[in-house]
Amino acid sequence: MPRSAGPKSAGRSSRAASNRLQDEGKMATEEKIMANNDPAQSSQSADGPSHLQLKISQIGKEKTVPPQTLIVKQGAIPEHFYVIRQGRVQVFRETEDHIRTELAVLGPGAYFGELALVTNQPRTASVETLEETRYTEISRSEFDQLLDDNPQLGRQIIKQLAQWLVEGDRRLETQVVRQFRVREISWFDYVLLLGLSVILAVIFNFSNPNGIPLVPHFWAEEPVPKIELAQAYNDYSHQQALFIDARPANFYDQKHIKGAISIPLALFDFVYTMRLSQTDKDKPLIVYGRNISRHYDDDVARKLILRGHTNVKVLDGGLTAWDKINYPTEP
Repeated sequence: MPRSAGPKSAGRSSRAASNRLQDEGKMATEEKIMANNDPAQSSQSADGPSHLQLKISQIGKEKTVPPQTLIVKQGAIPEHFYVIRQGRVQVFRETEDHIRTELAVLGPGAYFGELALVTNQPRTASVETLEETRYTEISRSEFDQLLDDNPQLGRQIIKQLAQWLVEGDRRLETQVVRQFRVREISWFDYVLLLGLSVILAVIFNFSNPNGIPLVPHFWAEEPVPKIELAQAYNDYSHQQALFIDARPANFYDQKHIKGAISIPLALFDFVYTMRLSQTDKDKPLIVYGRNISRHYDDDVARKLILRGHTNVKVLDGGLTAWDKINYPTEP
């Protein structure tokens, strides 16, 4: 049956780029054909067997095989047409990864294999017996003669082929549209992905002890008093102040002011309890230790103030200025 040029050309273009989808469409249609056609029953009259039934019974070879016998193998070159007389068969397809998909179960009177003979394409599915099965095997030449002698059967096959093409076009068009929509990302999708990324980044930053504060403390809080380097060294020389290194422990181990104690910001509560909880609240405390991204000294100094210490200062210039003048450091 002729079809309009527009959908037909679109369908052919899609098939050329989508051989896998074409095979799936053919497989699904072949399954419907095998499951819905029964020449023995549809041609049966009240007076007895039809001319087509008698013709089929006079040609071909009748065979009987046990269960789990492979009659048709997927990918094989078609050579025969089959009509089931007795028993049942399973139609299935198997991928290269040996994933098996069962398509249909056919019983007495059903037939299969005609599409592969007509199109001269490899078998798209395999057929295996579920029980002892008797069937008629008709060769290609006998099948061609059967079509010549029975135009009704030929028209039925042509009708099924036309239906297969229409359904294949629809399946291909649907699949192409679906794939295009998957590739199409809207601005909303970009904003959503960006928002989720920001949320995850913020959660990770807050959960990380060494995370970077989103709002610097010096913007939101009162600055901690600073002490000049010369005054700090004077207090150091007279042992009037306790020096506290607020940096992570690995930096402290590399170099620190001689005699300073390490109270890393990440471990403040634990180390404070062990080292400073019994210290006089009025004793001068000089805190140092910062880098470009994190002011550990300010954070630790504020925590000390919250613990009730009244004489807490931050060393102006930090360890860098102290070491530059060659004031005492270790190790």
